[in-house]
Amino acid sequence: MTESAKQAWGEVGEKFSSFGRRVADRYHESGPTEKAEADEAERELKRAMKELFDELSRGVSAVGATFKDDQAKKELSEAVSAIGDAITATVTEATDAIRSKGGSPPPPPPPPTQG
Repeated sequence: MTESAKQAWGEVGEKFSSFGRRVADRYHESGPTEKAEADEAERELKRAMKELFDELSRGVSAVGATFKDDQAKKELSEAVSAIGDAITATVTEATDAIRSKGGSPPPPPPPPTQG
């Protein structure tokens, strides 16, 4: 894993730790009548966080393994290229539609080349 990826995942951990501390603070602020409810909420939160991290871990592992596959790299490159083609087609279509409605004049011709 690259350093930037490690740093990004470290930040994710820090953010969830901060959230956990906030939950803990609220837990400690709650009165004794809310303790059983808070205990159940804490258990549920821990379970949900474990499931989330397990799934994230599986996802990161799958992405890492996929990037080692040459065919997958080719498919990703083709997919990114297709996105670029789709964006270009959409912008061209929108520009043509705007121009056909009198939104703006056609662009000026390119300057003559010196040669």
